[in-house]
Amino acid sequence: MVINVFKKAQELKLKTPDLVTRHVGRVMYDAIKKMFEAVSEDEIVVLDFGGIKVIDSSFIDEMLVRLIIDSRTCERPFFIRLKNISEIAEINIDLVFRSYSNYKNKKIVVITENICQNNAFFIGPLSDRERDILAYLRVNKSITVDDVAAFTGRPAGEARKIMDGLYALRLARYLDGVFCSV
Repeated sequence: MVINVFKKAQELKLKTPDLVTRHVGRVMYDAIKKMFEAVSEDEIVVLDFGGIKVIDSSFIDEMLVRLIIDSRTCERPFFIRLKNISEIAEINIDLVFRSYSNYKNKKIVVITENICQNNAFFIGPLSDRERDILAYLRVNKSITVDDVAAFTGRPAGEARKIMDGLYALRLARYLDGVFCSV
């Protein structure tokens, strides 16, 4: 499923190209959350921010953070990938995710379609090992725990724990015994 955030904002009569304030974030969250009723388990939902220039920390907190938490905790978990994020929006998202992760002691990270300023295809705080594994997965499209163990030089049990963690964060899919990119 692809959700065009700019069009959704226009449908909701929200002022674009900037999406700011907690109120706007809540309105957008409620509208998009209703769309998730049609999402299948493990489906990838692309949030396309084309045409949106700025999203502030309040909007991110009320809309994006809540959607990512929903993607992990709902009855039919799914994956979120961001597309067409402006540079300023990316910076704001990263700041909010890092702040949230530090404050709540729970990582908030999201996959992106395009390479980000951090030279990776995700926004949010990850360890160097998690970052390397996501890059390896992106290149190879699918990997096994044994592949991860060989790549990292770590035991298979530790590699499995890392991959399970990336799956729990909704950064890697698990299909037919292999981990796949989102």
